[in-house]
Amino acid sequence: MPQPNPPSSRADRARATRQHLIDTTIDVVRARSYGAATLFEVAKAAGVTPGALQHHFGSRAVLMMEVLQSILLAPPGDALPWPDAAVPLPQRATQFLAVLWARVYEPPRFLAAWSVYFGAAAEETLQPQIAEMRGALAASLREAFGAVFPEAQGRADLPAFVDLVLASLRGIGVSRLFAVDAAAEAAQRQQLAGVIVRWCADAAPNTPSTHQPKRAKP
Repeated sequence: MPQPNPPSSRADRARATRQHLIDTTIDVVRARSYGAATLFEVAKAAGVTPGALQHHFGSRAVLMMEVLQSILLAPPGDALPWPDAAVPLPQRATQFLAVLWARVYEPPRFLAAWSVYFGAAAEETLQPQIAEMRGALAASLREAFGAVFPEAQGRADLPAFVDLVLASLRGIGVSRLFAVDAAAEAAQRQQLAGVIVRWCADAAPNTPSTHQPKRAKP
């Protein structure tokens, strides 16, 4: 495997070092646990001193938030390849789920993120930041769903439905902690695609009435 060109400036070297430390933290969390990913253990695994690690991140809490941001938020210019809204609905639903699965829920880093969520459950300083980050991600995915499925626009239950779709994918992803059954996962996603198709094809959007119906003229 060819080695990347060395960073050419101090700023580039600093960014490369920070990314190396984030990637190493993810590896430690995945291989061991959230609790095992102390500054000392991460520094040892990364081949740097604890002081150097603390120089880049200041504290373990800051490091863990950077880890979550690296996992959950795509870098600028790396937009997800959503299907075009003109694609037939069944194909669009399948492609939409395939993109989410491949880029968000299937990669091993997804499980590392959940290790951080569970491990940080008792850390009051991290919880509001984690909730804000996850809320921003959910909001962006709801917006993407509305763009890919214009049939859904105007439905009052759109946010709840998208959250249900995401929760289903999340459950399939978390179950990979125990075993990987690619065929079963694919079958579940296909069932979920059918749910999206039926929901979008519903001719009676669930929108509350805001006015009284007009009386018919005699």
